[in-house]
Amino acid sequence: PGVLQVEAMAQCGGLLVLNQLEEPERWSTYFMKLDDVKFRKKVVPGDTLLFRVELLAPVRHGISSMKGYMFVGDQVVAEATFTAQIVKNK
Repeated sequence: PGVLQVEAMAQCGGLLVLNQLEEPERWSTYFMKLDDVKFRKKVVPGDTLLFRVELLAPVRHGISSMKGYMFVGDQVVAEATFTAQIVKNK
């Protein structure tokens, strides 16, 4: 399902953002919004998915914006822009 594809892309983005921080285990990401989600091709059981996520800007005031792409082979099958808040764990 598409919701799982977007969730996997967002999880990759969370890892990307946290790895920009010192002591990433002391922080959590909370996704605030998804924009421009596009499913370009159908994904079927047996497909191997590859995710590429890039930061659109440096983390500022605990907010990060990212663009994610999902590939099957060399074909982009989905993409999305998402925003996350980075919060220190208590």
